[in-house]
Amino acid sequence: MNAELDEIREFLDQSPDLAELSAETRSAMVRRLTLRYLRHGAPFPPEGDSDGLWIVHTGAIDLLDAGDRLHDRLGEGDVARVADGAWGSGVAGEHGRVTEDALVYHLPGPRAEDLATRHPELADFLRTPGAPVAPDGENAVMHATEGGPDALLTTPVSTLMSPQVLQGQSDISLHEAARLMTDADVSALVLHTAEDPDRPAGLLTDTDLRHALAQDLPADTPVHQCMARHLVTVTGETPVFEALLEMARRDIHHLPVVEPGGGRLAGILSGTDLIRHQGTSAVHLIRDLRRAGSQEELCQHMQALARLQVRLTEAGVDALRTAQVITLVVDTLTRCLIELAEARLGPAPAAWAWLASGSQGRHEQLAHTDQDTALIWDDGAPNDADDWFAELAREVTDGLDACGIRRCPGGVDPTHAAWRGPASTWQETFRRAFTRPDAQEARLAAHYLDLRVIHGRGDLFTPLREQALDDGCRHEAAHTAMAVQAREVRPPLGFFRRFVLEHDGEHTPALDLKKRGLLPVVALARVCALRAGADARGTLERLRAAAHAGVLDPDSTRELEEAFRFIAGVRARHQARRIAAGEAPDNHVDPTELSGLERSRLKAAFVRVDRATRAALGGEGEV
Repeated sequence: MNAELDEIREFLDQSPDLAELSAETRSAMVRRLTLRYLRHGAPFPPEGDSDGLWIVHTGAIDLLDAGDRLHDRLGEGDVARVADGAWGSGVAGEHGRVTEDALVYHLPGPRAEDLATRHPELADFLRTPGAPVAPDGENAVMHATEGGPDALLTTPVSTLMSPQVLQGQSDISLHEAARLMTDADVSALVLHTAEDPDRPAGLLTDTDLRHALAQDLPADTPVHQCMARHLVTVTGETPVFEALLEMARRDIHHLPVVEPGGGRLAGILSGTDLIRHQGTSAVHLIRDLRRAGSQEELCQHMQALARLQVRLTEAGVDALRTAQVITLVVDTLTRCLIELAEARLGPAPAAWAWLASGSQGRHEQLAHTDQDTALIWDDGAPNDADDWFAELAREVTDGLDACGIRRCPGGVDPTHAAWRGPASTWQETFRRAFTRPDAQEARLAAHYLDLRVIHGRGDLFTPLREQALDDGCRHEAAHTAMAVQAREVRPPLGFFRRFVLEHDGEHTPALDLKKRGLLPVVALARVCALRAGADARGTLERLRAAAHAGVLDPDSTRELEEAFRFIAGVRARHQARRIAAGEAPDNHVDPTELSGLERSRLKAAFVRVDRATRAALGGEGEV
């Protein structure tokens, strides 16, 4: 992408409404957007080609109901979905007006529908205004596999929220707002307009008051100048786990609760409410990491990571959802360590980015994990830039290891010269791996395809990834070499479909659910997505992209998804049991410790994986 397109992509990445779409889907939207200028007072949506997605870049748009009451207010980064000329649900009478001159990106309806055929999560996003879309493309309503009625998945926000909400009009002064909050002994004030007292228009917190004080704002300043305008809200029916993820992703501590459809205020959910609930440590762990002032504090907080996995598993959270939360925590830890290192080392000699690969790159990480990372910097760096980046790599890698994220046994981290370098060096490395790979380069290509930016300048890496995907899609040598690697990772079944147990010297003979259970699906999905030319990282997302392109047949895709979910669930529950028993988590499961039903289903899952692998990549006879 050129600089202008990179700027648009970065803007989309920062949009709260689009955050639930995968990075791949947002990137695919970039080239299909048109920029429109809407004058103050103009109607919204504008006449003509109005259907599709509208994303506000600058300015403001008010959305009104049939009675001209304010339904929502769009500002920078906010999104409106328009169908048949009407925003929102399309109910007759809904309309809007531009209240500040606005620059908006428009994804026209036909382009949006065409793009949705290749990115199913976008189809869900278009059909369900306001409903979050999970990163793996599924609806955000999650299905519990185990756990009682108090499980995070089934507990609605309404059971934890505070129905009594301190409210005020948005034109009151900071002094009056502070007095109200002090008298009520609360940390947040929900604000509304005089015209519509039933719907929240903003939120003022203790943090906002501190910022106002630090800026020496007069006490009579109207609160609407300081309040948070672009509210993230939930309904009473929203699962607590979903609310928890919103708070963790956005680093916020209050969520107004509104009635479905009408948007009338029903209550407020705070971190104090959540702390009473099992599994809420995700929000607080991320908050504590962001506030830590030293590596020692980070290490102390990270001791809670294993317990977090136990709580989520016991609450019945799907293993892949749990992995998303764990990955979010490790991403946060990585950024915190980078910021500490930068504070000590001083300014970087050039623009740069820190990358994660492996399970972290795919958002499939659990607490028992190791590092797969890399570093890239701008070609305009001075000749001695490597000294600074080598020291950064050492500090961050040592910090991750100290905090429980072990060093990669294969040396995939930027303390090794092969995993750090300027963009031009990476470009040549990628070109070789995806056009004329040998066996070793095919193994490296698998790591390269999982890389994503954790911190720094994403535009340094995006062109390299796009070129790699293009080279890999066009060159049969890359497909063949990676297919050979994928066929070597076989499910642990032998003759008569008996389990093949691992003997590695550290564990009693057991099933390695990561190496022999999950990685065969990961490897197959990676190869098939490359054949399809799909810009996807998550395993399930890759399988679906390959199926859409006709690389995988629908039956194989469904069987692989089901097998991957089940194997991941057995692994997560095994690790949680070991952590709860005070033992170190691992990936090695003794089949005799499983129930008869679990053993039977595990064998069936392995058979499905083997059958799908042979169908897609070829190979020897069925196990």
